[in-house]
Formats: sequence, C-alpha cells, structure tokens
Amino acid sequence: MKAMASFLPRLSPMLADTAEPFDSDKHLFEPKWDGFRCLAYIENSLTKLQSRNGFDLTRNFPELSLLHRHIATPPAIVDGEIIILQGDRESFHLLLERLRQRPKAMLGVGDVPALFVAFDILYVQGESVTHCPLEERKALLTEASDVGEHFLVNIHIYQDGKRFFQAAVAQGREGIMAKRLDSPYLPGKRSRHWLKIKPLRTIEAVVLGYIPKGKGGFSSLVLGQYHPDRPSLVCIGNVGTGFSEEAIGDILERLEPIGSDNALPIALPDNLKSVVWVKPNIVVEISYLEYTSAGNLRHPSFRCIRLDIEPQDCFFPHTSQT
Repeated sequence: MKAMASFLPRLSPMLADTAEPFDSDKHLFEPKWDGFRCLAYIENSLTKLQSRNGFDLTRNFPELSLLHRHIATPPAIVDGEIIILQGDRESFHLLLERLRQRPKAMLGVGDVPALFVAFDILYVQGESVTHCPLEERKALLTEASDVGEHFLVNIHIYQDGKRFFQAAVAQGREGIMAKRLDSPYLPGKRSRHWLKIKPLRTIEAVVLGYIPKGKGGFSSLVLGQYHPDRPSLVCIGNVGTGFSEEAIGDILERLEPIGSDNALPIALPDNLKSVVWVKPNIVVEISYLEYTSAGNLRHPSFRCIRLDIEPQDCFFPHTSQT
C-alpha cells in the first residue's frame, strides 16, 4: 500500500459524554451505530482506515478501500463508523470476526460486506475544518459525498431529540447522538458538545481479574475504570451475568495473569481474596442500572469484548449535567 501524504495529520476521533433524552434547538440528533469508530484518510486514489485506537483497518475491510471514489474533495479526513448489517440490524459479532481473521486483500467466502457511515469531515482539500461549527462541517460533508454501495452519510434531525430516541428504542437500535450545532471538532477529546443517549446504560471497563469456577471457567469478572482526574484504576465491582460459553472461553484466552513481582495500580477490596488477578489489558462493555454511592455497579451484565477500545479510555464517569 502506498504511504499517505504527510500533510494529512494522524488524528484521534472526538469522543462523547453520556446523557438522558432531551429536546434542544441547539443540537442535531442522529442515529448511533453499533460498529467500529473509524477515521477515513482520503487521497485521490487511496483510502486508509484508522481505528479509534490508531490501528490500520484497511486490510480487514477491503471493500471500504475505495472510499476515495465517493469523496470529491481530497485530500480529506472523514469521521464515521464501520458497520456490518445482518438483516436490518448491525452485528458487532461479525465485525469482531473480521478482526480475528488474518488481514487479506479480498473478501473471503462467507464474509458479509461492511458499510462506512460518515458523520463528520475534518479536512477538505488538505485544509483543516475542525474549527468550523458542526452544522457547517455537515454541509461540507454532504456536498463532498457521493453515496455508494459501501458508503453513506448519516441522517440527522433537529430539536426533537426525545421522539427521535423513542423511535430508535422502538426499532431496537443502539441509541442516538446529540451534537451541538456550533461545536468544533476536538480530536481525541471527550466533550459534552457531543452526547450519546442509549436505551440501556452501558460503560466500558477493564478486566482486573476473575473468580474461578470449575475447570476452565469463572463465576464473575472483577472490573475497573480509570479515575478521570488522576492516572489510577478504580475497582467498580464484579459482573457475573450475560456470558455465553463462547464468551467465557474467548475472555479466558485473552487474560494474562499477573506475576508475583507485579501489582495492579489500584487499592483492592479486602473481600476479593479468591480472585485471579490479571494484567489490565482487556476491555469489556457492561450494561448496568446505576453506580452506587460507593462507586460500584448495580445490576451489571456483560455485553461483549471491546477490541476497538484501549483500557486507558475507560473512565469512571463525571457527574456533570446535560
């Protein structure tokens, strides 16, 4: 693959905080997709796909390697989501299968084609537009885009966030995004300019250890998140539900026990004496009811492994309001 032009800088996606449904004339509202966040680097005859944590996804999704045919203003950087549809719903499992396969130059037998859903544009004709208001960037993206078999531009509406969210829930969707119309693009920053609104509260957490059960299994995982104001992990409790046998096996294969000369960078609870502690390298997505006053999750349930998210991006939440 040819090298990308040096004047397109390597960026990280802007991140969102969480919120409850609301209406606002200062925001637009758009569907939230259950996929891999991706920055597409577009040249005249070349596309490179970069994951949220900086990995090259181009060879894993060869059908998306021609996105430059759909953007009329190269060199450009487009922010979006890679999804795979199974029926009328996104399949995160099929995306994970793509990452487990060896990178290849063409789709294999049985592979379901992926789709790139674009929702922002950061560079146009080699010039940054990250300082421009979101509403202006949306117009630039629409003007520059030509929808194709593997490429579309995300829809959005104005003002009616609550009704839009209710419609998403009724359709069994992942949720919605609320974004301020005047927001600049802040690469790598988490901001309340952008808000994710989900029907279930979900968070990403780091696996700190597990409580063994039987031969080759576990009864629960011990979870942690990084403190938002200092670089240390906080234990947020255990999760023992939501696991399939396949998920248990997959998690156990990925865990690396901590040696006797190593220690976790947290103060561990005294009541967790039967835990096998592991290196904090694996991220999982958890649904939950709420955080208790002690900082533990109420009614947590495992959803999936998140290979697209780094442990250091799993933060104990702030308590700021919408």
